[in-house]
Amino acid sequence: MPVSTRALIVDDHPIVRDAAVTSLLSLAVFDEVETASSFKALLSKLERDSRYDLLILDLSLTDISGSDGMVYVRENYADIPIVIFSGNDATDIIAQCFEYGVSGFVPKNSSMQIFVSAIRMVLAGGTYIPPAAVRLMGFEPTDNQRPEVVPAQEQIQFTPKQSEVFEQLMQGVPNKVIARRLSMAEGTVKTHLHGIYQLLRVNNRAQAILKARQLRLID
Repeated sequence: MPVSTRALIVDDHPIVRDAAVTSLLSLAVFDEVETASSFKALLSKLERDSRYDLLILDLSLTDISGSDGMVYVRENYADIPIVIFSGNDATDIIAQCFEYGVSGFVPKNSSMQIFVSAIRMVLAGGTYIPPAAVRLMGFEPTDNQRPEVVPAQEQIQFTPKQSEVFEQLMQGVPNKVIARRLSMAEGTVKTHLHGIYQLLRVNNRAQAILKARQLRLID
């Protein structure tokens, strides 16, 4: 018997919630989609049952400030993948979200087709960063149908431990969960991440994901 897939959408705008639920169910992205209109309602649901395949979270809930809700969920329910669905798509906000290990960021001015495609990408184990933010971070969106030849000086040689951490990083796994999965101290994970950033010549997780795509280290 197939395992049922569940999502939880947290947004205080009913029209946004309803449109997202309709799209995800009608396209069979999930078997079940629940909603919450506030951070308090989100916590109530998670306390009863946190077995969700994806949490789709707005950053502008009326009962909590900014990204505090995202940070709380990452720290206390770190096994639940998160996609941020927000009207604030400033590049620094997007970069901050990826530092906390979100799996995707979809601006609310995106089409529903892009929204659904981003969700499918995350469920397949990938990450989604909006093209406009990709350009502002100094990268150009790449066409996966036309692989680039990576110059010899750009070849990246990770240590075995860095490779393990890198694999988790590319899946949007937060530091706490990486530490648990790889039986490391969280400080050791941060040390390996610092080494990975140096090798990739980037400053944060979002840039690391983009550089890894550019170098064809991931699809």
